[in-house]
Amino acid sequence: MKRSQPHLIQALVLQARQRRSRAIAATPSRGLDFSTITLILLALAAACLVLAPRASAQVFSSQPYVAAPDPAVEQLRQRVEALEADLKTAISKSEALGAALGDARRVADEADAGRRRAESDLQKLMDRVQALEDRVTDAAAGGQDANAAGAISLTPAGPAAAPAFDVASLAADETGLFDQAKSLLTEAGDFPGAEAAFGVFLTKFPKSKNAGDAQYYLGEALLYQDNYADAAAAYGLLIKDYPKSTHAPTGLVKLARSLRLMGNTTQACRTLSLMSQNFPKAPALAKQLADQERQQAKCS
Repeated sequence: MKRSQPHLIQALVLQARQRRSRAIAATPSRGLDFSTITLILLALAAACLVLAPRASAQVFSSQPYVAAPDPAVEQLRQRVEALEADLKTAISKSEALGAALGDARRVADEADAGRRRAESDLQKLMDRVQALEDRVTDAAAGGQDANAAGAISLTPAGPAAAPAFDVASLAADETGLFDQAKSLLTEAGDFPGAEAAFGVFLTKFPKSKNAGDAQYYLGEALLYQDNYADAAAAYGLLIKDYPKSTHAPTGLVKLARSLRLMGNTTQACRTLSLMSQNFPKAPALAKQLADQERQQAKCS
């Protein structure tokens, strides 16, 4: 069995001392011999080996090496995580916007379909108004032929015939004729006379600043005589030729009323549905009248 390093060193040291003692005893005046010096050096070397720190054990540790965290790498990692969070948020917002866009497109398609239906209904209504206008024009032409005798008889198409009205009594100037026709309607209650007077005014002064009002009052005169067809034609021409008239929104309601009184409630409701589209800034009174007319027509 091999000796341990401490025992070996002790034996070497003891052996060196013994040789040194013998050498000194044999030759007192002579220095150390070569073998003694060699043994001493070997003993010192062995002692150094035993007493030296085990650096290799410290350097080559069994524990895994863990590098200290790099601040730049840590900062980059945090930025990457922040970008990933922002990307997830952006994707969520994009999906929400896509859904909202789909809903908006669906609403726009429905609105466009409603607009096309409204335009189709309005065109049918205008065609009917044009046909009624032709009837009124033919009646006015017949009255002008009778004017050679000094009087014109405008008989409404309603159930009861009105007495002839002498147009020769009407004022010749624009302002006087308009004021006279309005007085016949609102003060005298002479609806046939007001019908004739406003008809003459629109024939003589179609570009007048009061032409839109005259067209509306003509419809009123016809409606008061229960001449619903001709009243509808008059209100239709108001909306068609004078859409910027202050009476145009109310005229649309009166057109719907005329249609309802003719028994065409479906067309009346469709006409009322055009109020918000044609006159979004209609006066409050016109909107109130429209609501009342919807109730009368039982519009859904």
